[in-house]
Amino acid sequence: MARLVALDLGSNSFHLLDAVFLENSHDVRLATKASDLVYGCRLKEKVQIGAGLDADNNLSQVAINRGLDCIKTFHRFIKEQEIDHLIAVATNTLRIANNSQDFIRTAEDILGSPIKVISGQEEARLIFSAVIEEIAELEPGLVIDIGGGSTEFAIGNQSQQQLTESLEMGCVSYNQRFFADGKIYVENVKAAEKAARLEIEPYLEQLKSLPLNWIVGTSGTLQSIAMLANRLFNEPENTLSIQSLDALEAMVVKAGHLEALDFEDLDSNRRSILPAGLAIVRAIFDSLKITDIRICQFAICEGLLMQLKDQIIRQQPSTSCKIV
Repeated sequence: MARLVALDLGSNSFHLLDAVFLENSHDVRLATKASDLVYGCRLKEKVQIGAGLDADNNLSQVAINRGLDCIKTFHRFIKEQEIDHLIAVATNTLRIANNSQDFIRTAEDILGSPIKVISGQEEARLIFSAVIEEIAELEPGLVIDIGGGSTEFAIGNQSQQQLTESLEMGCVSYNQRFFADGKIYVENVKAAEKAARLEIEPYLEQLKSLPLNWIVGTSGTLQSIAMLANRLFNEPENTLSIQSLDALEAMVVKAGHLEALDFEDLDSNRRSILPAGLAIVRAIFDSLKITDIRICQFAICEGLLMQLKDQIIRQQPSTSCKIV
């Protein structure tokens, strides 16, 4: 038995997920399923490191310090739980920040382990690998993940991935771009939707040319919107329809300001980025002519743990894997 932990340092939230790999329960050469992992504690902190980027893509010291405080919290958990293997990745904000190493070097010193800044395509691949394992679909389909700084699209099935793309649109970056003053009105909502559609447009031909037997959304933005649709409009759990999306967007515009959003089921951070998230989701639905999607709870951390498990089976530790 080995205790594993994955860290995802995203633009909006930093995530930690631990798991036990039952490597001694049977011949590890046959251990290829996610079911060989028993998932445990999940920690999430709303660091919003992406909000610390200035116009020149430099991270503020305040944002760096927020991130390091979270890393210290995660490190305490890792030491207390006597973790055997750790894998840590950083995504959009730390990909594009000019001074990302100011954060990463110190964070690596705290963790005693490397942090790998992964490409958007690699991020999409990891997310897809987790989702396809969870939903167990044989036919090809589309996975959508809307993060704080980017949105990932991945198309494939259990045997291959045909497309993995990362688009420069996220709920934190769009919140700063279109809703920085807190005001919500038809004009800035439509402007955000238009910007998102323009990001999607170069990929439309390829997205529409591939067979999509199912569409699944994952991660915080889509999960939060689907949860609201369920609570407010009796949408079936873990689904999101265009009708509920329209109704929720109308409620948000009617509120007129971020501070007037009265959704008890969302924390203040998630409420503050809801209009931006809704605009991106609406642009995706419109561009791809989507009427409804399923929501999955698996995302990049599960994909990382599956990758780490495979490395242990092959006994090929990578630079992003360290016994701590």
